[in-house]
Amino acid sequence: LRGNHESSDVTSEREHNARLEALARVPLFAAFTEPERQALATDLVGCRYVVNDVISRHGERADCLYILAEGTVGIFGPGDNRAARPKLAELTAPDYFGEMGLLTGQARTANVVAADDVLCYRLDKAGFDAILQARPALVDELSQVVATRQAANDKAMELSAEARARQASNRAAELVRRIRAFFYL
Repeated sequence: LRGNHESSDVTSEREHNARLEALARVPLFAAFTEPERQALATDLVGCRYVVNDVISRHGERADCLYILAEGTVGIFGPGDNRAARPKLAELTAPDYFGEMGLLTGQARTANVVAADDVLCYRLDKAGFDAILQARPALVDELSQVVATRQAANDKAMELSAEARARQASNRAAELVRRIRAFFYL
């Protein structure tokens, strides 16, 4: 019986370390301290998906982020007919998606579908809230990372240089405002 308990402790420690490693690979969390990442790691929920599982749907209410730890997902535009949805992107671990849901409560802007066997760690607003309440200055750094990522997404979707410049100029400031409002900072 004692051996099973020790084995469980080793498994728990291994899982916690895997979660910390996943957080460390996400640029969004680069500004976080080690204790902050430790706290986030305890709040991550492991979610496994198989090929063609829908992880999130366009228009759904959102308040979490997914860290893609294993596998590949497809990002698809809106539409009722799965075959008719435009494929916007493909993400392969390590990566993340759903940051706008976590940071602003914005409804999902795309459908995310598992392209193969996938392990995601879900981080809900509740697990994130205490850190932002304790260190509100993180909002500025988070908004910069998100604004940079959105600009890269815009470029990938081939928006004109003029449209990208217009969007980028106001994006970071608007994100700061929305994050502060969502977390009551």
